[in-house]
Amino acid sequence: MRTFLTIILCFSFFTIYAQDDQMTKPVFQVREGERDFVDDGRNALTVDLPEVKSRTAEKIWKDYIDKFGGKTKKFKDIKGYRTEATEIYAIGGLQKMDVYARVDEDRDQVSLTVWFDTPKGMLRSSTDAKAYQEAVKFLQDYALEVKIAQVEEDLKDEEKALKDLERDMDRLKRDNEGYHKDIEDAKARIKKAEDNIVENEKAQESTTGRIDEQSRKVGQVRDRLNFLKK
Repeated sequence: MRTFLTIILCFSFFTIYAQDDQMTKPVFQVREGERDFVDDGRNALTVDLPEVKSRTAEKIWKDYIDKFGGKTKKFKDIKGYRTEATEIYAIGGLQKMDVYARVDEDRDQVSLTVWFDTPKGMLRSSTDAKAYQEAVKFLQDYALEVKIAQVEEDLKDEEKALKDLERDMDRLKRDNEGYHKDIEDAKARIKKAEDNIVENEKAQESTTGRIDEQSRKVGQVRDRLNFLKK
């Protein structure tokens, strides 16, 4: 009995923990390092986007970076995007910069790598720690927007699945009502058939008596005919 109660309590704790974990805002880690850029390596910042689709990450990035002005176009040299002359005040103040970004997908892991090409060169923590920390926050805010967009997409999928199930339930209810009607109709037909059987049996009984009477009459007439022929 104690073992059973222990299992129940452990399961309840795990369920509550899982629910709490889902309700906790994610923390997105940003990494710094040399990443392939055109024909050599340049310092970049990379943020991982777990449980996110690459197309969602790309769409949100274009919307996100467009808020800061500049013009975003595809940049084939890095298989990503370049935003020219954008102004991200928290990172570069009033100085404009070019921002390069690429979404990578490795199996189930999606990440965004960004190169901030400032007037001082590619942003790195060792040369401009304050701007670097703002860039980290900039990418974490972006990652949160991506996560929100992905959850909204998941919500739409779940709501669609719910509507499909509700339609299935409506169909099942209609079918159930139809089956009950079929049963009621069948019961009515059975009752009518039973009544018909009773009437039929009474008619058979009556007809049997009439057949006997008619057979007697036939016999009488046959006897008269035989008598006359003698």
